[in-house]
Amino acid sequence: MKQVYRFKVALKHRRRLWRRIEIEGAQTLGDLDRTIREAFKHDLWDHLSEFFWGRVWKSKGLGEIYPGGGGSGAKKRIDSLGLSEGDRMEYVYDFGDDIQHIVTLEKVIEAEEVAKHTRIISQNKPKYSYCEVCEKLGKKMVATWVCIECSNETQRDVLVCEDCLMKEHDDHYAEEMLY
Repeated sequence: MKQVYRFKVALKHRRRLWRRIEIEGAQTLGDLDRTIREAFKHDLWDHLSEFFWGRVWKSKGLGEIYPGGGGSGAKKRIDSLGLSEGDRMEYVYDFGDDIQHIVTLEKVIEAEEVAKHTRIISQNKPKYSYCEVCEKLGKKMVATWVCIECSNETQRDVLVCEDCLMKEHDDHYAEEMLY
């Protein structure tokens, strides 16, 4: 029977943002990397990443992972890492922006034949922010974008919905919000 590893992955500096991921032991750190990138809306085709035992940059890395799956860490199988329930790794996406995550092994279970692995099985309950343009008009629309240009100019996060981004910030650099 195949073993499935259940990890809780949280942003290190925003721990209320987390995803629970299941992956088969025969899969690799490259597979886990791709799932984390998808779960946290990180770019799939740009930036290096790496898993670490212990604290990032102060401990031994398990090998870099290139976008698209190459690199010295990409082919390491999950079941070869010697993990036990409760063990923790750290993960860095994008060495320039240094986006750090805590990866905790919660459980090792037997695979259900009907289940698809790798999969995201749960995530934090979102705490939504609202579009500031719509709020001024008396509407409550969930903000889905941060206008980086306006945020830098005003020295605070400028949060907008999709419609307001297209109408009022269409030529600005913006990043999608993560809930």
